[in-house]
Amino acid sequence: MEQASPLARHRDDGPVLTWGCLGLDSHDELSHIALTRRVADFLGKEYHGRLEDYRCSRRPYCVPRATLCGAECSPHLPYPGEGDFLGGQVSHPMAATKAIVHPLAPDEALDPTWPGSFARVAADLTLPGFTATTSRGAIAAGRKLLQAGDIRIKLVSASGGTQQQVATSLDELFYVIDTLTGDDGLFDCLVLEENLTDVRTFSVGQIMLGGVSAAYMGEQQLTLNNQRQEVYGGSCLQVSRGRLSDLVEALSGEERNLCELGMRFDHLATRHLGLVASRRNYDLISGRDSRGRIKHAVLEQSWRVGGASGAEIAALKAFAHDPDLHKVQASTVEQYGDDIVPPRDADVYFHGVDPELGPLLKYSHVQDAR
Repeated sequence: MEQASPLARHRDDGPVLTWGCLGLDSHDELSHIALTRRVADFLGKEYHGRLEDYRCSRRPYCVPRATLCGAECSPHLPYPGEGDFLGGQVSHPMAATKAIVHPLAPDEALDPTWPGSFARVAADLTLPGFTATTSRGAIAAGRKLLQAGDIRIKLVSASGGTQQQVATSLDELFYVIDTLTGDDGLFDCLVLEENLTDVRTFSVGQIMLGGVSAAYMGEQQLTLNNQRQEVYGGSCLQVSRGRLSDLVEALSGEERNLCELGMRFDHLATRHLGLVASRRNYDLISGRDSRGRIKHAVLEQSWRVGGASGAEIAALKAFAHDPDLHKVQASTVEQYGDDIVPPRDADVYFHGVDPELGPLLKYSHVQDAR
């Protein structure tokens, strides 16, 4: 049975707003605004632009571009709960990144805000690895990990399969770290972890919006961008009405194992990081280690709207329109090129030329409802 929406407890019925949009013409920002408009339509509310510019007394509903950290939007939306925004909230900015998945590299100073205990309790859910904040720490971590096999190195801020490389030797380790190090010797934090081969990447998550909740599991797709590089190309999701615990009970085999990993990671985040979220998404990997053994692990979390959110909203819309519907297959698709045409049933979020990436099409659609 569906739980009552926290929205029902609001005294005011304010508009839907973004948080963190800067007025850019990038595909990220324009597609985020398009998705926020879909959220407003789903909730039967109006879209009124940026929360940063909001001056009315009615309490709004917010769709942030990033995970909320601490009380950063409190002047505009004090004490937000799950029913006030689509995404997640944690206490410290670092807790919102993939940095928390691994412990700090050897001999690095521990920042007082670093949630070091989380990496320890989640160790059996993730790949062996370290997070480094200095080039010295990255080299020490890489040396240690290379003893067991190849390693993957990626920027903490990396997304969509970009800004990451594999090192198979010390020379390659030094080269990769050097390419990611600025002139002042500092860089964005690095994650170094065991590299798997023959990989498949999955998304497991849960979303709640307007009294309708859904959980999903699906596989991420790859595509070639305009520079012929392999990048994220969308997700095909099997979406079920209810929560992650309901979805786990309905699955078996590898799918159930992966979904359980995501749910356990989510429980730990709620307990140890104080996570408050209406959208919880986890990327998981399945592949072979250096000895040929199959491994399953959580790669990172996403407590904000992301690449699969268009499919999530489409599925919620299908559930809201048909109370007897319990499962749908929904997808998001990202394609590059000048001559790409969306299908007739597509809900297009972006179709144009991104200043950096070039021609790009992003859309969602529901393939099957049952």
